[in-house]
Amino acid sequence: MSDHGNEVASRIVDADKAWSIEQHAIEPIPASDRHGTPIELFKMWIGANVNYVVIVTGSLAYAQGLSFLQSISAILIGNLVGCAVLGLCSIMGPRTGTAGIMSSRSSFGQAGAFLPMAISLISALSWFSIQSVVATQSLEELFKIGGFTGSPVIWISLAIVLAAEILLAVYGHATIIAAEKWIAVVLVLLFAGLACFVVPHLPPLAAPGRPGTTAPLTTWLVATGIIFSYPISWANFASDYSRYFPEQESWRRIVLCAGGGQFVALVFCEVIGVLFAVALDGALGDDPISQLRVFLPTWFMVPLLFAIILGGVAANVLNGYTAALGMLALRIPINRFRSLAIIAIFTLIVRALTLLYGQFYQLYQQFLDYLIFWTTPWAAIVITDYFMRRGHYDRIDLMRWGSGQYWYQAGMFWAGIVSFITGIVLSVASSNSPTFASPLAARLFGGADLSLEVGLVVPAVLYYVLARKHIGTGHGLFRGASRRPQPRHSDGSRVGTA
Repeated sequence: MSDHGNEVASRIVDADKAWSIEQHAIEPIPASDRHGTPIELFKMWIGANVNYVVIVTGSLAYAQGLSFLQSISAILIGNLVGCAVLGLCSIMGPRTGTAGIMSSRSSFGQAGAFLPMAISLISALSWFSIQSVVATQSLEELFKIGGFTGSPVIWISLAIVLAAEILLAVYGHATIIAAEKWIAVVLVLLFAGLACFVVPHLPPLAAPGRPGTTAPLTTWLVATGIIFSYPISWANFASDYSRYFPEQESWRRIVLCAGGGQFVALVFCEVIGVLFAVALDGALGDDPISQLRVFLPTWFMVPLLFAIILGGVAANVLNGYTAALGMLALRIPINRFRSLAIIAIFTLIVRALTLLYGQFYQLYQQFLDYLIFWTTPWAAIVITDYFMRRGHYDRIDLMRWGSGQYWYQAGMFWAGIVSFITGIVLSVASSNSPTFASPLAARLFGGADLSLEVGLVVPAVLYYVLARKHIGTGHGLFRGASRRPQPRHSDGSRVGTA
């Protein structure tokens, strides 16, 4: 990197300074406020993903009926693919300067992008609620240890957790980056301690696998899909945290740092989750926090519960920040602060439903399964679009409503919309998971769940076929375009133009 590049990467800007409220919303970040390096993503994604929900995710692989070694292989393969996709979904940020879901206007059209934007918002709200449930259960457990019980404790716990999550999300991007790297250190140490307490409780022969049991390939594919669905669920958030980088930042470094940080965190936690499930014979139950009492002395239980709360808050800050940007992307006439209030109300409703109906463990698995159906086709399309355009976007036209090169036909780019809907339909048709068993999958694929593979490959190929004529022949984009975007002034105008 040049001296100028190092200066840009290390600068502190007033608009995005740690422990100060971020001044930017959904608009592209101007060149004067660009700063940071990809290594920040490595630390941030570790901090965001070392949490108890990821441990629960790892336990789901073993709960499908896999052996120990099969579970580990599903974790490695599922995360390798999922984290690579997350890394690739981070590379649009520096080129567009805006949130990932806004960048997808180039793939779907300004009006057509409303469909994935709406689904993305629901996904972010759901993740926020799920992480809040686990963090709240941990705080409730702390109150019980202190001798406080009763229904008021549930709502007091949720209020405290929500306040912490909303506060960090209000401060925004730089504060999130700064907080996550320190949170990561604390959580890694305490979760490693959890593993040390769980290992002595493993039954004989559990470590090398369930005695005499090897699950079929079809079961392994289901488990791998569940593991894959966790990192892919962050794909629509990914560029939100790379958009402040200098425009010329290497996309390869971004992929390696973002995907690598998440991979390290997920494998670490999910292996602990498998050990946990083996020790409990595969069942964490609908209150996975209460299962900790089986293994832990009180002196370690207390700091671990604080760590679980901290991990839930760390993950949820990202969910809340992205959900707020998602509401702005949908052109809802509210500011980022009011959108966070809406997020809090949504979470209260979800928490009430989980208290009334329970089944958290089952609901969480179903949620992960459903994420594959839409997020995978979306990611496949926007990544394909990026490389077809060679990373060139017009930031002004991305924000312009009703005109510009991304307005296409009445705001719809049918190549992206058709590819997206086709990808969802075929992904559902290829599913053979506990959430949805397609008759087509049983008939054509021998019962194998290929929703992951179909959702990645088919939309990417279809989009390339349908979009290449348009992208290759006009609208400022052509096959011989440089890999580097045209230089622009901080106001977005091209250098050398009036």
